[in-house]
Amino acid sequence: MKCPNCGSRKSVEIDIHSAGFTAEESPVKECGECGLVWRIKVVAGETSVDVIKQATKK
Repeated sequence: MKCPNCGSRKSVEIDIHSAGFTAEESPVKECGECGLVWRIKVVAGETSVDVIKQATKK
């Protein structure tokens, strides 16, 4: 998956199991280039990017 911040395809999937974050429905990803942590949410059929931690590099 392409990073929504820098466009890099170097990402790491983070396995988090707690309220609101399930790996099966919306896996949390971290960009290996800029450090952005995000997940793709689907609400009422619409997809959106949910940024969990801002990028540390540009």
